Amino acid sequence: MKKLLVFAFAAAMTLGTAQADDEKKAPRKGRAGGIQAMIKQLDLTADQKKALATFNKENKEKVAAARKLEGKERRAAMKKLNEARNAKLKEILTEEQAKKLKELQAKAQANRKDKKK
Repeated sequence: MKKLLVFAFAAAMTLGTAQADDEKKAPRKGRAGGIQAMIKQLDLTADQKKALATFNKENKEKVAAARKLEGKERRAAMKKLNEARNAKLKEILTEEQAKKLKELQAKAQANRKDKKK
């Protein structure tokens, strides 16, 4: 009888841990939203938000296509798209907002370098 209880308890514990693995895992901690998170900190006007949303919508397919590339091609395509985005941001943002964005980008880059150490 004692052996049966021990076996039943062990089986119940095994099944419980096996089912626990099926739960969804928390999302991986990675970037904190990148450029979009920084832009949210700039207090954009309604017109600026609309212009940026339009640009992002137009650019979405280009970014998706660039992400499908590999190696140097991908890097070059993404660099070109980032430069286009930065040029558009320069058009949309005020000088003060552009300065704040640059500061946020520098801070993010410093944080990335610290994490690599």
